[in-house]
Amino acid sequence: MYPYLIKWGGFFIPAYPIIYGLAITMGGVVLLWLGRKEGLPPQKLVHTIPIVAVSCVLGGRLFYVLHFPGDFQGIWGAFDLSHGGQVFYGGLLLGIPAVILLCKLSKLPWVIMLDLTAVSAPAGLALGRWACFCRGCCYGRITDLPWAVKFPKHVDIYGDIVGSPAFISHLHQELITKTDMYSLPIHPAQIYSSLFSIGVFLVMIWLWKTKRARGKLWLAYLVFYSGTRFTVEFFRENQMAFANLTVAQVFSIVIGISAGSILLITHNKIRKKIMPCTIR
Repeated sequence: MYPYLIKWGGFFIPAYPIIYGLAITMGGVVLLWLGRKEGLPPQKLVHTIPIVAVSCVLGGRLFYVLHFPGDFQGIWGAFDLSHGGQVFYGGLLLGIPAVILLCKLSKLPWVIMLDLTAVSAPAGLALGRWACFCRGCCYGRITDLPWAVKFPKHVDIYGDIVGSPAFISHLHQELITKTDMYSLPIHPAQIYSSLFSIGVFLVMIWLWKTKRARGKLWLAYLVFYSGTRFTVEFFRENQMAFANLTVAQVFSIVIGISAGSILLITHNKIRKKIMPCTIR
């Protein structure tokens, strides 16, 4: 855990917003590169990307605040990005309609833009998860695996323990004491997520280059992300919501099955149009 990139006296630069911003930039650069390859006007893409990024951030933050309302004091606390985090599915629910609306206004092909966004998203997410690792959020469950990590205790100028999240959680569960300097060893779930995102990005790039599932790449990404997120949740420390599943796993099942069903239905319709009928 490395919460500050620079810390000198009373001046500090937190790692989370910087790395998170770089992650958004990476996703935007990949989207711009793909858009130029598709022949889309760069000027319109440059204006569209930041608005879509802000929509995803707002959606992700709103979902997090609604999911953890007790973590914030007052309405302004919900906008303090130095505290708390975001939820990917919230950004997804607001990001998709934002892309469609902006494309309608900018006269860009929204289906192609959704596809390109789906290809570029895992590239940004792969870096974004390292912001989570630096902050210590989205932490994993206790494990004795050799690559387990420990998150440190942080004390403010008043002597109060203010982090890291894993340390505080273990302290509240009475698994450690205030004299301990680190949390118990846990899964580096953020790194798991980053590695999964790299794998998904490579697959999405391959699908885009081979022109497979054109117009439905965004559906394919929803299936891939839902599957990887469902898996990573087994290693993350989250509250169970239903049938020993976390909220993210429930969302993953609903979104994954819905996107997969649409993919199968549209694929079968295309095959029926292309393949001649040989049975009379």
